[in-house]
Amino acid sequence: MNRFWIAAWVVALIALGAAPSRAEEREQDGESPTSSWSDAVQQASLAGGFLPLSLAPSVGQSAALSSGTAGYDSAKGAPSFESFAEARVFGPFALRVGTRLNDGNRELAPFVGGRVQLLTQARHGVDGALAAFYKTEGFTETEGEVEVLASVGGRIGSVLLIGNLAYGQDAEGRERDGELRAASLVRVAPKLQLGVDARARFDLGSMRARLVASQEPTYDLDAGPLLVFAVGPLALSAQVGASVVRRLDRMAELGAVALGGLGTAF
Repeated sequence: MNRFWIAAWVVALIALGAAPSRAEEREQDGESPTSSWSDAVQQASLAGGFLPLSLAPSVGQSAALSSGTAGYDSAKGAPSFESFAEARVFGPFALRVGTRLNDGNRELAPFVGGRVQLLTQARHGVDGALAAFYKTEGFTETEGEVEVLASVGGRIGSVLLIGNLAYGQDAEGRERDGELRAASLVRVAPKLQLGVDARARFDLGSMRARLVASQEPTYDLDAGPLLVFAVGPLALSAQVGASVVRRLDRMAELGAVALGGLGTAF
């Protein structure tokens, strides 16, 4: 068994072991524990835990969080899929494992990592977190890239604002990419939020790497209005928007992207 899968199993086992003790941690931290499964889902939803593109800056009060998003991008001419499971291990630190559909070869590829919340809105005026992930190229191909992401955001009344900045590269440094993500959600009803979520990705690699991987986009953008609805133990999300992709020596292609998601929290 390779090192990636050993690490993934360790993360999963720690995550499962951490969930039952989260209620006690809430009381010690002075947080109000969720009284039901649906309350946990609603709190995670309000914190931006089920956004399809952006990453929330709050680790949250939930012991565990899980979500899956799937759809289709007509500009890329390809389906989109990502799912994850996350557990808060201790304090502001959470571990996450998941899988996504690789843009390059369009096969499922796992990822593993963690994030830590460094700023809280109550103390610092904004929520802020750092995250790091290792993303493989596939289940049988463990070579991949390390991605580091900074997330900042906060709530102003019924409005939640989130911004992300990410950088990733492979072990040799031949392939590098950057990402900008932004999201805004407005609470229009106790369990319903409307807003927008967007992600722009840029190839920062060398020209030689671009020529070798000429099918890889030099940049792409997904953006559009979003609906998030917490109903009982589930959170439903839906997004329909615009997609832009540009590949080397080609004109930018404009299309549409449609995503649907399903999540839960404990």
